[in-house]
Amino acid sequence: MKKLKSLNIVFSSHDEFMADLKDSLFKGKDSSDSNDSLSFDSIETFKKLMTTNKLEILMAITRLRPKSINQLAKQINREYPHVLKDCRTLESLGFIVLEDTESAKKQFIPKLAFEYDVIRVKSKMEEFFPISEKCNKILLKSMVS
Repeated sequence: MKKLKSLNIVFSSHDEFMADLKDSLFKGKDSSDSNDSLSFDSIETFKKLMTTNKLEILMAITRLRPKSINQLAKQINREYPHVLKDCRTLESLGFIVLEDTESAKKQFIPKLAFEYDVIRVKSKMEEFFPISEKCNKILLKSMVS
């Protein structure tokens, strides 16, 4: 089975974040490594923003590949306005992108910003949030073994 792709959540001060951004923008530092991580100022901020509903949305996007936010709302049995709000938040945080459709109606296709199987929170006590089915299968297999 292929190796799991992880999205690493890291925590840094505002000054550290701005220095890293400046390095990657102005010093030509390779920013491809930053594609597998998102930075927050504290674990508290991350936990306040990353609710169970948002994790459910990420899992549904990965596993069900919805063609619109409306379809996603139906798949997870939540009301459209709440799912749209959560998707907008996830997009602003860098977890997903909302692709505009070609249809006459203004619809968006929710997709992961980049492919990952697990969200790995790197704090004092490391936490993992399985997103893909592949990750769940590996976790189940390791529990049985």
